[in-house]
Amino acid sequence: MSVINNAVEAVMDIIDAMGNYAMITRGALGTGNGLACEIAPSTPQEVYLDKNAYIPLTLALNGKHTDMQVLSDTMNNIVDTITRRTEYPDGTGWEIVDITGGNLPRIIGREENNAWIMAGDLIVKIYRKDE
Repeated sequence: MSVINNAVEAVMDIIDAMGNYAMITRGALGTGNGLACEIAPSTPQEVYLDKNAYIPLTLALNGKHTDMQVLSDTMNNIVDTITRRTEYPDGTGWEIVDITGGNLPRIIGREENNAWIMAGDLIVKIYRKDE
């Protein structure tokens, strides 16, 4: 698996460990209550002579729930909890050095079935390195 996909999977594991109302999936939101994430356009901020790189990856975080309070509490808790961590996962050839909030969660719509939709961003700071 690629460095980027490994880092995204690691972030998803952190979010799932929080015990939210749904497990997070990758890609688009499904038809029911749920959480989803997907990478947004990002580029390496720094590439070094040894070809290691610092990559601030923008990860779109989306949620849907029929109860706006549950959705809002969950989305804001994810951002608050994950950005306050002091230890992050790593693997062969990569490590997450920090996760910060991008755009804070906000309501972006409501479906015909009365499910609220929220969106926000996390900035996952990855160091890609040779092993």
